[in-house]
Amino acid sequence: MSASPDSGPTPLDHASGDVPGGASGLLDELAEVVFRTDAAGNWTYLNAAWTAMTGYAVEASLGSNFLDYVHPDERTATLQMFMAVVAGGADHCHHETRYRTRSGRYRRVELRATCRYDVEGALVGNSGTILDVTARRRAQQALRERTALAELVAAGAPLGQLPFGLLDCTPDLVIREVSPAAGRLLGHQVTPGDTLPELLERFGVREPGGSPEWGLAATALGTAASQYGELRWTIPDDGQVKWLQTTVVPLTGLNTAVTRLVIVLQDVTELRQAERQQTAVARLGQRGLEDIGQAQLFTEAVELVVETLGTAHAELLEALQHDGSLLLRAYAGWPANVDPLDRGRLDPLYRLAQRALLDDALFTEQEALPPSRSMDATTRGDSWPAGGSSVAVLVGDRRHPFGVLQTHARERRGFPTEEVDFLQAVANVLAAAIQRRVIEQAARHQSLHDPLTGLANRVLLRDRLDQLLLADRRGERGLALLLLDLDRFKDINDTLGHDAGDQVLRIVARRLTHSTREADTVARLGGDEFVVLLPGVRDPAAATEIGRELLAASAELMEVHGVPLNVQGSIGVALAPLHGQDTTSLLKRADVAMYRAKQSASGCKVYSSEEDKHRPERLEYLTALRRAVEEDQLFLHYQPKVDLTTGQLAGVEALVRWRHPSLGMVEPNRFVPLAEQTGLIRPLTYRVLALALAQARAWWGRSGLLPVSVNLSAQILHDPDLLGIIDGELQRAGVPASWLRLEVTESAVMANPAVAVDVITRLRSMGVQMALDDFGTGHSSLASLRTLPVQELKIDRSFVVDLRGTGKGAAIVRSVIDLAHALDLRVVAEGIEDEETCTLLAGLGCDEGQGFFLGRPVPADRLEHQAPGLSASRALHGASPGHRQGV
Repeated sequence: MSASPDSGPTPLDHASGDVPGGASGLLDELAEVVFRTDAAGNWTYLNAAWTAMTGYAVEASLGSNFLDYVHPDERTATLQMFMAVVAGGADHCHHETRYRTRSGRYRRVELRATCRYDVEGALVGNSGTILDVTARRRAQQALRERTALAELVAAGAPLGQLPFGLLDCTPDLVIREVSPAAGRLLGHQVTPGDTLPELLERFGVREPGGSPEWGLAATALGTAASQYGELRWTIPDDGQVKWLQTTVVPLTGLNTAVTRLVIVLQDVTELRQAERQQTAVARLGQRGLEDIGQAQLFTEAVELVVETLGTAHAELLEALQHDGSLLLRAYAGWPANVDPLDRGRLDPLYRLAQRALLDDALFTEQEALPPSRSMDATTRGDSWPAGGSSVAVLVGDRRHPFGVLQTHARERRGFPTEEVDFLQAVANVLAAAIQRRVIEQAARHQSLHDPLTGLANRVLLRDRLDQLLLADRRGERGLALLLLDLDRFKDINDTLGHDAGDQVLRIVARRLTHSTREADTVARLGGDEFVVLLPGVRDPAAATEIGRELLAASAELMEVHGVPLNVQGSIGVALAPLHGQDTTSLLKRADVAMYRAKQSASGCKVYSSEEDKHRPERLEYLTALRRAVEEDQLFLHYQPKVDLTTGQLAGVEALVRWRHPSLGMVEPNRFVPLAEQTGLIRPLTYRVLALALAQARAWWGRSGLLPVSVNLSAQILHDPDLLGIIDGELQRAGVPASWLRLEVTESAVMANPAVAVDVITRLRSMGVQMALDDFGTGHSSLASLRTLPVQELKIDRSFVVDLRGTGKGAAIVRSVIDLAHALDLRVVAEGIEDEETCTLLAGLGCDEGQGFFLGRPVPADRLEHQAPGLSASRALHGASPGHRQGV
């Protein structure tokens, strides 16, 4: 065991500044283990290499202490070493020890760690890497042993008493004596009198270049110095291949001339096989990270097992969760006359897998299916396989296994521990790939569906609508788009609470779904707005009739929190191709029709171009909004962003508000989309920026500087004047650039990723902090994060709402937090509306939170009044951004 306090940084050491390109990719692609721990030494992050090295699933290991895996003999010394490093205030340490694997064996590992401290100097955790050096240490030990052996030979020790195989040769390369160990190694096919060239030719010994291996002996004769090499020997009788580490020791006389050559042979075949297996598992793990189908990965896995272990065949069987039955997913090495669908003939294979599930994953046996245990009257006479030996391991966690990976040898034999470990390592790679796929699918489903109702969201609605319009380019089938808005829904929220409002929305969603066809799409746009797509409906009268039926279904009496409710609504109808042949036009025109339905109290209205052209409220809104922007009628509210570890105010988000002279307070979701449609979003955004920076300056003058976040739309992100305007506003306000945080949505970035990355990079070079907003709702992948020079990731409210629902919700949020921390991004959760959610997020390691539970958007003076500890916050004392970054 060794330790050093100054071994240099690891891929997770970049608490501030840019992460190097080699460390900024997805950490699951690395062959070495990457980890994070808290101050107590409990794992908070592990990449996929952990499973490949130890066999333990990442999910099962998180939360456990790193010392649990250290060899008992080395735990005390390991703990003392880390305590000494921390006591000395060092940043890095280098340590070598033994880690336990799932099979119960130990691997020698090299651990490099960085100690992370908070601004007060207290330890908050460790980050680093773990590298398996077992094979390297074995090779080093073997070299030391061969060197010692050469010294014994030179000292005249009898060959028969030495532990390795030895050949004693004359300078003419004639073999004089063969040690017993050498005879056993070479199949007793070497006798005194054979020449070394004959021997090498007989055993097919070749050096890497392909020519017979004369180099070691010739060099030893010419230099009178020992030579080392590793040669591949093929035993002639049975074709068995052995890798032998070969040392040629020249013995000299008084005149320094070589009088004897002693060739030392050590069998390292098992070591080379283990390295080959480790490389194969790593390669399979890399394939699991690539964009290939599961079926392809499964096939490659069973083929790898057969190829590496030299067994007859291998299978992967899935244990179906609903009834426990087994499904054959992949196989390799099967004879052509074996039908995968012939369940009766394959009964022995299925019985083997069932026993693996019952016997707690792993077993080997001399005879795979002894008649006393596995053959009964139901087994056919031509069952396959009929004999031999098998080994089976579980794929996945014991409590919820995906299935069984098994392989079969024709002969009766046992399976060495190394082969079992290899099979388990392949199974672990498959388990990690399956788990990753489940999380990705859940995240994709979450990004395409409304978390409250389970309906399609705006993204999926647009995609389906685009597909329907593309498939019906000639307009032969047509479709109807119905936009439903609930009447006086705000009154329900205000009187009964948001929980009641959410329940109403879920009930309406179910009723709409039950009232439509399987081919129809029901979606929730947000708030109290729903959309129903009706393919094949092109007649206005038919669409109106369906709309009235949907209104009647949603208006049926419902009881919420013990209160009977009758929820009414209004529907606007737009038809394709009559009213438009693109998604945007149809949604806009359905919106126009819906407003006309509300005004006329008709319930359902079909779009009319005449009504759209002269719609007074839209013209009034547009004129008034332009005046509001030009005459400074807009104002800001600020919503707190709270550090979930300390409870202190970490910053605020500036949110625009508009009080219309006659309409009163206008909701942002009403006027911001209008601004985006008409180009007013540009002056509106820059006005918000100026107001927010002026307020930041005012706070600074009174009590300290508070980071302020401002939202940028896709249009503004691509505005060529953006950089110049921001620079000018910063200089005008006299606020440091590092305390302005610009939030861009995932969809805004993906609209033109190349331009977005360039603009964000240039803003970062100015010192402006950047955040990726609404993460999880767009089309970007986790991999795209490595190209974005952002410092903050905001988890969309839809993921936070689902956190208390299913285990998948928590798994998705935890995965996003772990990945963000691995890339040194701070994580902010939006939409925290209760204490339980806040506690769960803090436990998952989320850095900051935002939501009604932590604070509603309020004017600046009320924020100061409600947060008397504002001036005591570290954020207000000029702490550098780097000091605020943590795990």
